[in-house]
Order: sequence, then structure tokens, then C-alpha cells
Amino acid sequence: MQRVWVGCSGWSYDDWRGPFYPSDAPSGEYLERYARVFDITEVDSSFYRPPTPFLVRRWAEVTPPGFRFTLKVPGDVTHHPTAESPQVLARFLESLRPLAAAGKLGPLVAQFPPGFRREKGLPRLAGLLDGTPREFRLAVELRHRSWWTKETLELLAGRGAALVWSVFPGVHPPHVLTSDFAYVRFIGDRSIETFDRIQRDGRPEMEEMARHLREEGASALEVYALVNNHFMGFGPGSAQVLREVLGLPPLDLTAAQRAPGQSVLE
Repeated sequence: MQRVWVGCSGWSYDDWRGPFYPSDAPSGEYLERYARVFDITEVDSSFYRPPTPFLVRRWAEVTPPGFRFTLKVPGDVTHHPTAESPQVLARFLESLRPLAAAGKLGPLVAQFPPGFRREKGLPRLAGLLDGTPREFRLAVELRHRSWWTKETLELLAGRGAALVWSVFPGVHPPHVLTSDFAYVRFIGDRSIETFDRIQRDGRPEMEEMARHLREEGASALEVYALVNNHFMGFGPGSAQVLREVLGLPPLDLTAAQRAPGQSVLE
């Protein structure tokens, strides 16, 4: 039976105070409260710097069994490669050991720049695929149309890496499975700058993606679907809409507001 994971890209947003977290919640409680509602999150901060071992251990400690973290590969590997990039990748992967040991590590997301083209970028992609041990699952986000070739799909499939099915204006990757899991990212165009409420209707794009998951993605053992704040304006509410579109039961968003052990809001 296919397992579907739905969550938000990140959890540490002060704009969520009030509509999701308590208005007086300290930022140190955000992750624990988020994990009362969702069972997966995508970590964006790892794009800028690998997390410290202390931070990763804390993530594992404050989340419940079965929770999953997906993380972006550092930009020094995907966007700004240097001679030190292999070492950066190795340190990043080593930092994730506590999550892997806790059974909480999901796929790693290698997001390449929008202008990253196949004719010059193929060695960089191949180096990442070859340099990442297979114990780490990879989802690769390629946003330039030059990559939409049979050769690219075969390269990803040879490594068992998933091609990210990006939902973003002007980006239309082929809906082809190159791994035993599908990874979908609902990304906004940065025109929304506050994240305290839903501000645009993303349901049509979600419904179209649901159709692709039913058809081209039917054989995937797992589906990871992550929603960015910019997509509709409010990550938790957007993820709730996505669950409805996918035919999944709704989540109790008020759980993030409660005191520990409190069953309902008073």
C-alpha cells in the first residue's frame, strides 16, 4: 500500500504565531508543536549550512517516533561548487547520522538553480549522484527544460534518485518515476511575503498533481508532498487543503496550540 507524507517546507515561522502556534510560543517550541500535527517537514536551512550534530540530535529527540525530515543538500554542492564541495557533502551526510539512527531521515533534496543546464551541468549532477552513498535517498530538482530527456531520466533511475515533480510557474518537469518514491514540491513565486493566512487558491494545481500521482505515480511505494509558504500563503493550511485533494483525512491543526497533555483547546 502506498504511503503518502504531507507536510510543510520548514516550521520556524513567526507569522505562524496565532494561526498555528500560540501567540506567545517561544521559537524553541516550534518543532515539537509542529510535530504534534504533521509527520514530516523539509529543512531549508541545510541549503545554507549543514546542521550541527547537537541540532540534529535535538530534532530527533523532540519529534515523535515515525516523524521524517527531508533536507536540502547544501548550496555549496548544488549552486556554488568548488574544490571543497565533496568535503562539504561528506560533512553534511555525516551530520545526519542521528536522524538516520532514529529512523527519521527521509530523502535528501538536491535543488539545482533554475539556469542549471544539461550541456554544462551534467558532470556536476553525475558527481552528486556518484558521491552520495546509496543508503541516502535522493530527490533531484532540475528546473531547466534542457534536462527533460530520456538520458537524464535513465541517469537518475540508475542511481534510484527521484526527479522532483516541481509545482512552480514556468517549470514543467516530466511526471516520470525514476525511483520507488515520488517527491513533490509546491513552491510559490515569492510574491507572498506574509505567511499568516491562505492568500491564493492553489487547489487547481494540487488537483492536477493528484491526477499525476494517481496515474504516473501509481507504482510509487511512497509519496512525499511538501508545501512552501509562498505557494498559498500559509503552509499548514495549504497542507490541509492538499490532504483533502489527495483524499487523506484532515489533521487537527489546533494540536499545535495546546499545552502538553491537553486533549482539546479550552
